[in-house]
Amino acid sequence: MIALGPVQLDALREVASVGCGHGLTALARLLGRRVDMDPPEAWAGRGPGAVADFLGALGQDLLAVAVRLDGVLAGHLVLALPEHDAERMASLLGYTVCGEEGWSPLAESALLESGNILGSAFVSAIARLVRQRLLLSVPSLARGGGRACLDRLVGREAGRAALATRFCVDGSGGLEGLVLFLPDLSRLPALLASLRRP
Repeated sequence: MIALGPVQLDALREVASVGCGHGLTALARLLGRRVDMDPPEAWAGRGPGAVADFLGALGQDLLAVAVRLDGVLAGHLVLALPEHDAERMASLLGYTVCGEEGWSPLAESALLESGNILGSAFVSAIARLVRQRLLLSVPSLARGGGRACLDRLVGREAGRAALATRFCVDGSGGLEGLVLFLPDLSRLPALLASLRRP
């Protein structure tokens, strides 16, 4: 079991800050709007249940897109939006969200691609930081409560730490969301060694 002290948490915050900064900049270019982000907020030793509770506090049902990270940086990256904010994002991307049967496949595809673009920029930024190749899975999507979304996208393999970065999209009627980084703590020693390498 990996102990998370101040040094380890600071390293994970650095990774989340750099990765989310680049990821949200890529999302801003896609949307054609400015995107502002808060500093990452970290949880350690509280398990995925605490993260699910935090997601539930966003209110209503969520739409979440997740990608799996692999390499020296392993874990999951999740773009989580309250459903009404996800609808606004799809609209900014030029897609009608709801038909008679709910979300349209094209609108869902646009959100999947948004998560993929964010994840790709996150991984590219960290790969440059650690000077190693990192891999990214195909994105997957879930809708529903916070716990249900995490169970479907991440499962019980989520580690004992999570970093959450809130963001808001300027000029979009208050569109807000969250980027969650759920690192695989078994890879933490290798990640720390890569971050210290000159």
